[in-house]
Amino acid sequence: MVVSPCGYKILVLTSIYPADDVPKEWTPIVHYFTREWVKNGNEVRVVNYVSRFPTFAYWIARLLKERLSSKAGFVIGDKPLPQRTYDLEGVSVFRVPLRKTKPHGSFSSKEIQKAVRLTKTYCEENGFTPDVIVSHWANPSVPIMIELKRAYNCRTAYIAHGGAHFEVFGKEGDRCLEAIDKIGYRSAYIKQRFETEPKYVKPSFMCYSGIPSKYVDANHKKVFKDIRRFIYVGTLIGRKYPAEIVSALKRSFGEDDFSMTYIGKGEEAEKIKLVANNLSVSDKVHLLGRQERDEVVRQMDESDVFVMISRNEAFGLVYLEAMARGCITIASCQEGFDGIIQDGVNGFLCEAGNADELASIIIRLRQMPINELQKISDAAVKTACELTDDKAAAYYLSQIVE
Repeated sequence: MVVSPCGYKILVLTSIYPADDVPKEWTPIVHYFTREWVKNGNEVRVVNYVSRFPTFAYWIARLLKERLSSKAGFVIGDKPLPQRTYDLEGVSVFRVPLRKTKPHGSFSSKEIQKAVRLTKTYCEENGFTPDVIVSHWANPSVPIMIELKRAYNCRTAYIAHGGAHFEVFGKEGDRCLEAIDKIGYRSAYIKQRFETEPKYVKPSFMCYSGIPSKYVDANHKKVFKDIRRFIYVGTLIGRKYPAEIVSALKRSFGEDDFSMTYIGKGEEAEKIKLVANNLSVSDKVHLLGRQERDEVVRQMDESDVFVMISRNEAFGLVYLEAMARGCITIASCQEGFDGIIQDGVNGFLCEAGNADELASIIIRLRQMPINELQKISDAAVKTACELTDDKAAAYYLSQIVE
């Protein structure tokens, strides 16, 4: 068991952080780590660098929000966010808007220097000298972190949420990489994609997320009678292929009865309805929209199988939540849950978006003896018990301060 380090001053740089004025769909995973560090006696300051686009970009975003979000693979912001400071569960946050001309592009050197200046002023005003600086997502946090490292002469860590090798920084990419002391990978597949050349191999660790302890019970057992109740939780966008699940279920069950529950919102909801109608299974498909976390857990408790075969999934905390509730969990292979799910042992892996392969897995599940299903469910719960918020945060911090 990893004992959580305490007494450190940690500066976290990130392009995504929760607040009361950002879309609820934006991932809060960085906060799940930082709030645990604060609970354990560390001082944490978060600087959230957000993109500010030209005014016309927000007009377009408001008009085509769902379509653009589905295409991009994440919820598009439709308003500029202001500079502000706020406190969230003991974590002090400073938000800094930076001008950007186009999505996925780099920030100008002028904006990077502005970010460095504002961050140093924020730290000085709060009497804060970091022992370690951590950046989540490379752009723009990594080049800012490199400049701050010179000022504070402290350790640095970069958390990789994807396999990009800093191409957005051009010739500066290698310089950024050299100045990073350690890399945390969000999945085994991201590590594999990143370490394609010797120069990209650095001291590293796996930076998995955790779930609240209250949702985890080592003695929890799901009772299986048969396999009929399926659930999906997440935004209904193209890269997650939610409608393909309906097609796979129809192929697997034929005229037999099943239930498919979707929790989440997004443009793909209409496609799900269309596919269900065309396959004459509309009465078996239930779209509940967005739900609070406790209700999500309750729905998982009433389901047999959790399915999400998405692409470009850095981690996928919802898989872990489903495993904690004993659901037979089907995730995508060569995506965020590689290294956590062992196919056929504590869950199943399917090619992203492959309805034929998913149908084969479901047929296999339907043919498995109850005691085999129970073994897989029990193994899933055991895996989840090792990845709670407190354990994941303690391990992460131990790696970056050692």
